[in-house]
This record gives sequence, structure tokens and C-alpha cells, in this order.
Amino acid sequence: MKKMLPALCLGILLVSSVNAKIRRVGFFASPLAGTDYPNFAVAYAAAAAGDTILMYPNTTVSGTFTKKLIVMGPGNWLDPTATPKGNANMQAFAGIATNNGIVLNPGSEGSVIAGLRGGTINVNANDLSILRNAELTVYICAASTPGTVQNMQVLQNYRVTVQSYYTNASGNTNMNVSNNLITFFSTAPGNTYSGLLGNNVWAFDATQNTNALNGGNTTFSTNSNIELGAGAYLLQNNIFASYTNAAAGSNYNYFSFTNAGNSIFNYNLALQTGAGPAQTWGVGTGNVITPVANAANIFNAFPLIGTASADARFQLKAGSPALTAGLGGTPIGMYAGNYPYKLSTIPAIPSIYALSSPQGNNPPGNTMQINVSTRGNN
Repeated sequence: MKKMLPALCLGILLVSSVNAKIRRVGFFASPLAGTDYPNFAVAYAAAAAGDTILMYPNTTVSGTFTKKLIVMGPGNWLDPTATPKGNANMQAFAGIATNNGIVLNPGSEGSVIAGLRGGTINVNANDLSILRNAELTVYICAASTPGTVQNMQVLQNYRVTVQSYYTNASGNTNMNVSNNLITFFSTAPGNTYSGLLGNNVWAFDATQNTNALNGGNTTFSTNSNIELGAGAYLLQNNIFASYTNAAAGSNYNYFSFTNAGNSIFNYNLALQTGAGPAQTWGVGTGNVITPVANAANIFNAFPLIGTASADARFQLKAGSPALTAGLGGTPIGMYAGNYPYKLSTIPAIPSIYALSSPQGNNPPGNTMQINVSTRGNN
């Protein structure tokens, strides 16, 4: 019987050097010397700067990086039978690669971390890209000696927290935090921060957030204040959906801003609020407050998840006020803009999403036709 090659073996689109190697952890066919490794630590030790390490399902990444690497897992929400649902036909080999704590230290500039689930990433180097992960916390300047890093990109992640590690003497300039479902965002006052917070979604439903059949806490942001720490941010094309009550006078806004005086707010949308602090914007233009009666009209499946998957629930619904809330009547939110969110946080490599044989089962040793369906995920 022919061997079937799993999705992550097809190649990588992010390798920038013709001399870079692809290394694999958890590959479930016959291993190749110099390509396959029993765990991430061994693969990391063997890798040279610029290499790619592909993490297969049921593997774990952890450790301190001091060289540029591209580390890619299979993505998340791949099981359509889960509660809440994953997305069908994204990977033929469903399963996750777990982040058990990554530290990106000087020397790791230019590294990319993608397609993993959980854990923390401590950012202590410039020019880092954290893409298409799930349930992740990104700590800014978590070195023993705090400092300022530059050009961090946090894009297309599902439920990501971004926050300062130290309360002073640290910073991150020219960051780009875009097209994420954000759990929590906080950069402490007294530091140096600047960049774009664009096309993100903050969403919370206090009426059913613990109800697993409605997605539960695993599909919402937390009920926390957004601390901007007097940073020079551009907040643009974001959606802040705080749903606590269907009555306008009782819909409490969980997403208010602190120390926002140096930030600019353009073309954001929020639900109408009643009791408690109202949604207030800083300096800017084009911001919209939509009536709480529109709560179920913004996203595909909010406040109730219905039959939607965990991340498809935040696609914009037909007729959504967010479809025309951007500059020039353009869409906003995590599925819009320059870096649209990808279902199941599928990394930007080709993937096998279906395998079949028109011959059915064959006795061992016979030749067997295998049909392989692939797609790109840029």
C-alpha cells in the first residue's frame, strides 16, 4: 500500500533562504535522517538560522530561541465534532501542536511562530511574527533586563492576549496587532508603545459566556478594561461587541479604554451601552455606536453560536453594520483588511484536506489509488 504524506510535508512558503532546511517533529511515517526528530529540543539543536521546523499533531514546542527559525504547527479548531465546533476539511490529519512556553531572545530576530495552541511567547527581540495561533499570551519585553523591541507582528490569532511583562522601563514600538480575536490587551503606563491595533474583534457575552453549547469562554474575549498605557496607537477598523443585556439601558460596556490620550481612533464599531461606562473614543473619525438591537446582526453567530464553528461565528453577517463601517464604506473586523483571519488558524503552507480511495480497502501489498485534495492557505 502506498504511503500517504500528511499535510505539513508539502512544503513551506515562508522560507526566505535557498539554503534553509525543513525539519519535522512528530512525522508519523518512516523518519528520514537529518529531517525528522523525536522532539522539538532535538530539532532546535540541529537547526541552523533560517530553518523551518514543522510540528505535527500531538507535539510540543518550548524553549528559548537565540536563532531565527520558522516554527509552524497544523492550526487549530480542526475537529468539526468538537464543542464548540471546529472547521471541517481543513486538515486531513486533525490535531494540535502545543506551545508550552517560548522565549524569543536576541538572535531570534525575524523568527515566525505559527499554527500552535496555548502557552506564552516572551518577546525580547525585534522583527518577530506571531501568526495564526490560538489561546496564546504574548508578553512584551519579558527579559531579565527590560528594554524596547521593535516591529512585532501579532496577526490572525484566535483569542490572543498581548500585555506588558514589566510595569516600567519596557516597550514595543511599531507593533502591528491586527485581525485577531483578542482576549485581553494591556500595555502598562510609563513605557514606550506605538503601532497599529487594526481589524481586531473584542467580543463578550455576559449572558451565556459559560454555556459550552454557546461556545463558552473559549470563543469570547474577557471582561477587562483595555489599557493603552499612553501609547501612540492607531486603533482602526476594530469591533467591540459587549453584550450583557438585550435592553439598551442595561447593556453594560466591558470594553472601555484607559490612558488612551495619545492614541487615535478611526472607523471602529461598538454596541450601544447603557448603565455603566459608555463607549467613548479618543481623537479620531468615523467611529460608530450601533444599537444593542443590532447585536445579532453584526456577526454570523453572535450572541448565539448556533451551528457555526468557534471562529466562523465572527464572520460578518449579511447586512452587518460592520460591512460598511470602514473608510469609504469598506468592511472592518478580523475577516477584513490586509490580513484577513483564516479559519482554523491554518498556517500559510499548502495542506492536504481530504484523502480518499475509489478502490476501497485492498489487501496488504497491493497497489492502491489514493486521491489527495490540497489547497494553499496564504
